[in-house]
Amino acid sequence: MITTTIAHSKVYGTTARLSDHHGWLKATLRQHGFEWSHSLKAFTAPGTRTWPFDHYKFAKLTRELRRCGFPVKVIINNARPDVDPVADAVTELLDLAYAVQHLGAALNEDLLTRPGRVTVDRVRQAQEAVEAAYVKAEEIEQRPGVYEHPEMGNVWYLFTRGATAVGLPPF
Repeated sequence: MITTTIAHSKVYGTTARLSDHHGWLKATLRQHGFEWSHSLKAFTAPGTRTWPFDHYKFAKLTRELRRCGFPVKVIINNARPDVDPVADAVTELLDLAYAVQHLGAALNEDLLTRPGRVTVDRVRQAQEAVEAAYVKAEEIEQRPGVYEHPEMGNVWYLFTRGATAVGLPPF
């Protein structure tokens, strides 16, 4: 029998994991607002990280699954964690992205105001620094829950601006 485990925590929000693949279960979860999370490898309900578990919102889903013979386990943890690894990772990414953007802006300003002082070696060093920051950002993005965070659009926008400013293609 395929078991659905619906878990809620302040770190990852409300997630649903299936013990095995089943098309009807996946479609039912999507009908009730769940989306597939590649980093968590589970279905997540968007916007549930900062709120306590909503029993009424998910009661209809659990009733429907149980009525069709699928066991459902609900695990609720509304305690606020001491450390939020997702928020910390996104903050680290934003710091990296702002540093890349500032590096690109500084190089562009130097090219406009002091073109004779900007050497090919300095441009190459700036490009290498941006590429190293990009590699670190990809590592951080692989952590569970970071990829789906709403701030990730801003992070990659800043990285792209910084990369194009130092002469690299957009990320």
